[in-house]
Amino acid sequence: MKKNFITVLLILFAILLGSYAYIEYNQPLNKSVLRLHVVANSDSPADQALKLAVKDHIVTQMSEEFRSVDSAQEARRIAISKKAEIKQEAESLVTSRGYDYPVEVYVGQFDFPTKNYGNLVFPQGRYEAVRVVLGEGEGKNWWCVLFPPLCMVSSSDKGLSLDSPAEAQVSLKCLELLPQGVKVKLSGK
Repeated sequence: MKKNFITVLLILFAILLGSYAYIEYNQPLNKSVLRLHVVANSDSPADQALKLAVKDHIVTQMSEEFRSVDSAQEARRIAISKKAEIKQEAESLVTSRGYDYPVEVYVGQFDFPTKNYGNLVFPQGRYEAVRVVLGEGEGKNWWCVLFPPLCMVSSSDKGLSLDSPAEAQVSLKCLELLPQGVKVKLSGK
């Protein structure tokens, strides 16, 4: 009787441990990435250029912070802890370019439309994101995936593309970091 009880306890423990591992490592796409969303003041060429400069600066800043991060949850915690610093850096860049726009930085869940990054498709849904709004925030948006570091391989306004090696260089390690649920469209060239 005691042996059966111990066996049942071991089986329950194994099931609970397996369930935890499955939940922890098989998160849906919207739970396994941290996106970056930068909104320009307006659609003027100058405001759009400023938006890209702010995006580049944030990506560079956060790439150091995320260097040894293993999960979107950890990336989100870091982004929250660095929110004031992200805002300060963005404000400094905006001011250095001669603008006096306010900058707002939010970390939370936001609705995103279906977004293609070249061959990668992220479906519509609510995603954890760092959102940076410049000035009135009425200009075109710029989206990328901050963690895993997909926007760190792209400097164009289009985001990541696997069509052209000149636009993005993707290593096998980077492909291993693609979150579950991301779709890769293969072109028929």
